[in-house]
Amino acid sequence: MNHNLMRQFTQEVNGETIIFDVQYNPKTHHFTVTENTLVQYTLIFDPTTRTWTTTDGPEPSLPINELAALVQQSFGVFV
Repeated sequence: MNHNLMRQFTQEVNGETIIFDVQYNPKTHHFTVTENTLVQYTLIFDPTTRTWTTTDGPEPSLPINELAALVQQSFGVFV
């Protein structure tokens, strides 16, 4: 597993600290996000519409645009 493609950060959500583990997939350019080691979903950026969406799981604890901003910040790359 390439640790350069993984990040971890915490965020306070409704008074609860959530640990976000994020792994970037260089083949698909998607992010696999795991919250508190329990909830997992895929975060996807569509460059055509310039929108972020999630698939393959429940809705994230944060609004998608806020989550996307934190993920981008953790990797130091913004789209």
